[in-house]
Amino acid sequence: MILAALIGTTSIAIFIFQTTNNSSIALSEQWIVTDVVDGNTLTVRQTDGSQMQVQLCGIDVLEVKQDKALGQPLANEAKQKLQSLVAAADSQVIIIPVQKNSEGRTVAEVMAHGKDDMEISFQEEILKSGLAKIHESGIKCPNHSAFEQAQKLAIASKAGIWKQSN
Repeated sequence: MILAALIGTTSIAIFIFQTTNNSSIALSEQWIVTDVVDGNTLTVRQTDGSQMQVQLCGIDVLEVKQDKALGQPLANEAKQKLQSLVAAADSQVIIIPVQKNSEGRTVAEVMAHGKDDMEISFQEEILKSGLAKIHESGIKCPNHSAFEQAQKLAIASKAGIWKQSN
């Protein structure tokens, strides 16, 4: 079932990617993370040496300027969570590009192979931790419904940004 979902997601991503004329970005499982910029941005390199910045599709990580009281600690936690996901994946990630944003970054779903070769969605893990919330930017991520479920888990467990009643 997971394999079927991954194949479906990849097919959707390829279709979306081809229709947006972004053929310069290769779909590949050979991306290596070279830097975790913040809680939702990575710099990755392909085996041929090409690099790009990737923004995690569908999530919004609290920034310092959004809420000075909560922003710094949660922004740091989100970055640390992303760093730990990258470390657990030995820096090897699967990039499913969705489109380019206005800053030229590739907006993508990011996954890695976990235990027993199960795919781990970085977005879902950050959402479940309550370190981000779903970002409704008009960009439709292939696994949006899974992200909604991950956020519901965080809300129910009052994790991270959901600790406060408002």
